[in-house]
Amino acid sequence: MPLNPARSHPKNPWIRNGAAARMLIRLTRCRVPVLSRLYLYFMGCDIGLGLPRTVFLPHPMGIVIHRNTRLGDDVVIGHQVTLGGRDLTNAAPHVEDGVYIGAGAKILGGVRIGRGATVGANAVVTRDVPAGATVVGGNRLLPTRSAYAMD
Repeated sequence: MPLNPARSHPKNPWIRNGAAARMLIRLTRCRVPVLSRLYLYFMGCDIGLGLPRTVFLPHPMGIVIHRNTRLGDDVVIGHQVTLGGRDLTNAAPHVEDGVYIGAGAKILGGVRIGRGATVGANAVVTRDVPAGATVVGGNRLLPTRSAYAMD
């Protein structure tokens, strides 16, 4: 199935992959040895896995992804994001479907980011994030909208 350049994010139609992101996704999936390494080097990225076709990279610069990371569908990854290990183990993050990861966020270790969660810009995540939650700063969870609902 070819990558559709006109495809936009299901919840936010303004989020699309540009030409640089489409090329990055294609090269990580096809594993063209020399060309993919050169492209990743000039983009400032270190991506150890084949990115799914449904990932969105609005600004694909400086992204680091551990080779054991699992990414769901419709994940948005901002620039300068790190998805990696915390120590010498091979534990890597598991990012479920529909997650938004803001610019500069660091998700470290064998954590699970729940479906539809939001990781704020420059947040450092070292613990699991429940589905639909928002995390900012250093593992600080914000209450969901249902917490504000009146009886």
